[in-house]
Amino acid sequence: MEYESHRRLALFRSDSGITLSFGPRTYFIESSDPFHNIALKAIGKNDYIPFYIEIAKREGIGSEFRDRLIEEIENITSREI
Repeated sequence: MEYESHRRLALFRSDSGITLSFGPRTYFIESSDPFHNIALKAIGKNDYIPFYIEIAKREGIGSEFRDRLIEEIENITSREI
């Protein structure tokens, strides 16, 4: 049987900031980072989309990710009409 790794987002919060783990990569959001306030609000609402967007931004594919996300929203919205 082949081993297949699954990409899952994990969050670890400390006094110094928030660590994001996604697949084999980790990202740290310092408490002084402007995104930290957004992250805290997102955690409070169990909304993890901002974290995926932040990861895409840090990977240099933020605009591609945004465009694809907007495309998906438009597809879903057009099916509901």
